[in-house]
Amino acid sequence: MQKIPNHFDLRSLEVFVVTAEQGGMTQSAKVLRMTQSAVSQIIAGLEEGIGVKLFDRSVRPIVLTTSGRILLERVRQILKDTKEALRETQTQERRRLASLTVAMTDSLAASLGPLLYCRLKDISGYWRFWSGLSPFHRADFLAHNIDMVFTSSNVMEDVAGVVRHRVFQEPYVLIFPKDYKGDKELHTGVKEDLPFLRFSIRSAMGLRIERQLNRLRVKFPDVAEFDRAPAHSMAVAKGMGWGVTTPMCLLEKPQLLEQLQIQPITRGAFSRQFDLLAREGALGEIPEDIASVARNILREECVPVLYEQVPWIEDKFKWDDDEV
Repeated sequence: MQKIPNHFDLRSLEVFVVTAEQGGMTQSAKVLRMTQSAVSQIIAGLEEGIGVKLFDRSVRPIVLTTSGRILLERVRQILKDTKEALRETQTQERRRLASLTVAMTDSLAASLGPLLYCRLKDISGYWRFWSGLSPFHRADFLAHNIDMVFTSSNVMEDVAGVVRHRVFQEPYVLIFPKDYKGDKELHTGVKEDLPFLRFSIRSAMGLRIERQLNRLRVKFPDVAEFDRAPAHSMAVAKGMGWGVTTPMCLLEKPQLLEQLQIQPITRGAFSRQFDLLAREGALGEIPEDIASVARNILREECVPVLYEQVPWIEDKFKWDDDEV
């Protein structure tokens, strides 16, 4: 019977997989929140234990050897099965998890988070809701600190073994101060006496807006930018400028709706798609169930708050069963 060598443990294998997926030890250390030297020592110990080199260090960035590629394919399945076994062991009752960590953008967390917990609290004994900018969720997801992510960006498109459940699509809209009577089109550019207020390009939303402005060949002077939707909406409501936002961002601070004019984008209209991302096979049917419940909550409870003041916006939303 062949003995399992020293250093051939689950933690070492996880470090190996992340290093292979990230293409280097520096990137892997950031994702795993370890030092580069610690990652290097773990990889070296793993190679010593099994007696083969897993990475070719003579090139930059480092690449997997033939042995490394074989091991990577096998180890991914080992880790997947191990995590599923851990989930089953921790299960307190059928479909009940010991803990569940869900990440989402600030704009979703404000409206969806509490309602989702109320509907599905029996799924898990302990819930964690993490909010923030979508790009920053990637590292925590790769490090397995997050179980699933509601995201509108493509930050996980290059990650293998991720299942995507569609939730809904919302339009980008224009917002102006309530008493503004000037031009209300995006493609016409600069508004007289009313500056354009940006979303920070630190956010996926800010990047998406800037890309659309570039497509329309519209340029605005740099005056101010915000990385949080409530601050952006507040600045517009106070008459400091106008901007591009989305309905879910407006719902982060619904008391401001009466102080804003919300207008559709008639030329160069664009939208953002929200999906729920989870690891393939890690949680069974739970991610699909959560995506479905979240869609119903948004459609039936959250978004209708806008309809009285902005009746035209209802037709601008698309849901999964509308074949988004």
